[in-house]
Amino acid sequence: MAVDKFQWKTMGNPKVSDLSNINEISFGDGYTQLSSTGINSTTEEWQLTYMGQQSEVKQVRAFLNSHIIKSFKWTNPYGEEKLYRVVNKSIESEFMGGNVVSLSFKFIQAYAP
Repeated sequence: MAVDKFQWKTMGNPKVSDLSNINEISFGDGYTQLSSTGINSTTEEWQLTYMGQQSEVKQVRAFLNSHIIKSFKWTNPYGEEKLYRVVNKSIESEFMGGNVVSLSFKFIQAYAP
């Protein structure tokens, strides 16, 4: 099965959050115990923007909507190509005037196609 690739250049200042999936329990004496919840305990979540003419943005938007469940490849600003999917309910359009549209969305790292 071929894996799609997000090939558009994002704009602005991409922002990443490293999300750790760690179990933490604190005891009354001040001791805290931490444990990992699996082999992929850290996940990246990127906040991104694409701006362009309405016809271009429609293509990007269609790609994003088709990859909420299905993973795709993307090269992040660190230059690392990894698998991601679009975060559910994260796609937002802002009409800037004329035919210009700003599209904001989030990618979250995925570990399987």
